[in-house]
Amino acid sequence: MPLLQYILGANYREGLGVVPIVMAAEIMMGVYFNLSFWYKLIDKTIYGAWFSLAGCLVLFAVNIFFIPQYGYWACAWGGVAGYGTAMVLSYIVGQQKNPIPYPMKDIFCYVLLTAVFFSIMQLSSDWPMIGALAFNTLFIVLFVAYIIYRDLPLKSLPVIGKYFRK
Repeated sequence: MPLLQYILGANYREGLGVVPIVMAAEIMMGVYFNLSFWYKLIDKTIYGAWFSLAGCLVLFAVNIFFIPQYGYWACAWGGVAGYGTAMVLSYIVGQQKNPIPYPMKDIFCYVLLTAVFFSIMQLSSDWPMIGALAFNTLFIVLFVAYIIYRDLPLKSLPVIGKYFRK
């Protein structure tokens, strides 16, 4: 039984599966927030209203059509669809109105690696707790190591960098 199930009451354990989906939606909301600066800088904040309205309509549509059959799972996926819509619209229109050279290849690589690691980590969900924790910790350490290797070379850090120089 995962550690979180010991902390949460029995009435809430059923809903643990939607937490990663809701968190993905919140990440998309954060990306949308960061992508929203372009229309503020050019004083065209009406775009924010349009993107938010589009995302809201998608969220409502998903909820209206899918809640009767899928319940709160539809709400979670509706959040992903709604925030994802606003995020994508802001990016596409922003690149036309005020282009910013985002490193899309690197971003896609991180998203793909995260999805692959998350999928692999799901294999351990039925294992004994100590084995699952060890397995999942290994993949988290691998992900952090990749980030450090790729984007934060330790040799560039002021104090500990002298121990990592070649």
